[in-house]
Amino acid sequence: MSKNAMELSAEEGKIKISNDVIMVIIQKTIEDIKEVVSFTSGLSKGISEAFSKKNSSKKAIKIDNEEKQIEINISVTVEYGVIIPDLVQKLQEKVKQAIEVMTDIDVGRVNVYVQDIKIP
Repeated sequence: MSKNAMELSAEEGKIKISNDVIMVIIQKTIEDIKEVVSFTSGLSKGISEAFSKKNSSKKAIKIDNEEKQIEINISVTVEYGVIIPDLVQKLQEKVKQAIEVMTDIDVGRVNVYVQDIKIP
């Protein structure tokens, strides 16, 4: 099995779901949470965009495939004034639920790293 895909067994055969598909699900889920300003690699926005505008989200989201489940690491920037533990719990639950519902892949952990706060 490739490290870039998760393989599931179905009655009719095998199913391989690319990490890129999981990445799209995570990105859409994060975009739907208004208190998350962006997902970043920990560099300031200008620096990360200068290096790679297209791949900045891939640096902010890491997917580790294990035997029967995945572990996800996400780095985010949040709005000033939000209750960070509540927001992180909401993000963890929504990401886990979205992936499990859409792909039937077990999500072991969703680790969220708050890298920055956007001050108005």
